[in-house]
Amino acid sequence: MAEFKITEDFPKSEIEFDARFSNPGACYEYLFKQNWPEGFVCKVCAHKHYWAASRNRYICQKCQHQHSLTAGTTMDSCKKPITYWFKAMWWFTTRKSGINATNLKEFLGLGSYGTTWTWLQKLRRCTIRQCREKLSGRVEVDEFFVGGYRSGKRGRGSEGKTIVAVAVERCPIQKKIGRVRLNIALECSGYSLETFILDNIEPGATIVTDTWSGYQIIDKEQFTHRSTNQSRTSDNENLYGVHLVTTLVKRLIRGTYQGRFEPKYLLNYLDEYVFRFNRRKSKNIGKKFMRIVQQVVRSPKIPWKNIPWDMDPLSEHFLGTGAL
Repeated sequence: MAEFKITEDFPKSEIEFDARFSNPGACYEYLFKQNWPEGFVCKVCAHKHYWAASRNRYICQKCQHQHSLTAGTTMDSCKKPITYWFKAMWWFTTRKSGINATNLKEFLGLGSYGTTWTWLQKLRRCTIRQCREKLSGRVEVDEFFVGGYRSGKRGRGSEGKTIVAVAVERCPIQKKIGRVRLNIALECSGYSLETFILDNIEPGATIVTDTWSGYQIIDKEQFTHRSTNQSRTSDNENLYGVHLVTTLVKRLIRGTYQGRFEPKYLLNYLDEYVFRFNRRKSKNIGKKFMRIVQQVVRSPKIPWKNIPWDMDPLSEHFLGTGAL
């Protein structure tokens, strides 16, 4: 995913959104501005002049290369009007707890659950920006477990459950929570936890964990490591941040999605949560919509074969709510 330049062109409310993007022409104009914020530049020869062709194509006047605003992106080959995609992106980003495929199908008036389910899976894969800044300062790290429909052992060592590593920036005095990172871990070993930490936390940060032995592998030359006994620590030194985020994620899975998705899709839902949580303090809801549009037009096409799905959304293979 390529980097984009920050702009401030977005609707401030749903009324403004509906008035602005009610026709395909306005949608394509917005995509043009997000793709080329400083004006058209040919991807092949860097020429800055073009001819406008049919089907929203732009032809470089120098090398004749044809540019499409949707070809090769997440929206490639979509047969629905572009206004449907824009409305889906608006609801996806502006609803506090997200939106599931069933509700999106009803809102858009579509007849296929599979279409809206696939759209949402594609959008979730666009929520994480490559080369994003790592967490810094005081960072709490822990793991939690998302279980299947079978009962079993709780916590570390449990079987048939998915391990999720979580890292949260937090000011210990005010309990103020900053940015969040979530990822699936293969196990609770030191190697898996160290990989998660190196990928998501800036060297020089102070990492706070519980006393699990897997965290002893943390590089003391890169990080300051503090391990706390949760039954004996003060409020300022406990893992309040990661515990709060863990509760909110599980609540989201139970509420919006009723726990009904397969573990292989869990990372997509975690990425969506991180996208929304890290932008929770944005003053304008439309800014989140603008960010997802920017990332969608810069994300590569996602073939259908890369998003396998089960026709029965209530299959017994989907996560149950009782074990979360």
